[in-house]
Amino acid sequence: MQFPTHSLAVLTLSLAVPAAADDLTIVSKVSRGGEPAVTSTSYLTSDHVRIAQGDGREMIADLKNGDITVVDGRKKQYFVVTRQDMDQLKARIQQQANSPEMQRAQEQMKNLPPEIQKKMQAAMGGLVGAVSVQKTGTTRKVAGYGCDNWTISFGQISKTDQCLSTELPLPAQVWDSYRDFTNNMMSMTSAMGPMAKGISDLREKMKDMKGYPLAVTTTANVLGHATTTTTEVVEVKRGAIPASAWQVPAGYTKIDNPMAKAGRPM
Repeated sequence: MQFPTHSLAVLTLSLAVPAAADDLTIVSKVSRGGEPAVTSTSYLTSDHVRIAQGDGREMIADLKNGDITVVDGRKKQYFVVTRQDMDQLKARIQQQANSPEMQRAQEQMKNLPPEIQKKMQAAMGGLVGAVSVQKTGTTRKVAGYGCDNWTISFGQISKTDQCLSTELPLPAQVWDSYRDFTNNMMSMTSAMGPMAKGISDLREKMKDMKGYPLAVTTTANVLGHATTTTTEVVEVKRGAIPASAWQVPAGYTKIDNPMAKAGRPM
């Protein structure tokens, strides 16, 4: 579900404090890896949210029943993740973490030389002791709204600069639903070995971050290859959003939820 791509924005949103309730259409410019910028449009109401990533992928959240629809416009496919799916995946991950095989592997890792342990931890997530969250103390205006600049780093793996605004009047239910969704995603990592500590540190250090991310620049370094993605809001519209915004485009094929297989024994 491309959790790394949206995790920081979603977690930031889940920690913010809501103002008055308005239906919002948020238009952004997204550039990725030096390619020309494209326009993406996201929608937020009291009972639905649709977040676009700018590369053809979108997430539609039904805040009433908790279903998440993940849309891939490039492949013209989509799948649905229910609350039950999330609970089952979490249970499978915890079961595997407590399995005799995992216990033996963890014991064997403890007996390895310290330098080898560090290399393995980096390969398995690189988050241990590497999380940094800082408020820069500077502000700016984006799309007419004031925002505060923050920097989040994961060692040498990634760095994200965000400008967060509390001036957008987002529907109160949006915050509650995002908080639930994010907590579920975060809790699923609680059994993922070295990554667990990094995620726990991230949640703790991001408690003071408030607001909607109006501008986000992330540079990720994977196997020596750095990619930068920039998203900046250019317009915020208030007003009713048509029901068609919550529908998957015609002609798209529904596929099995990949989370249904994740965490199963190989």
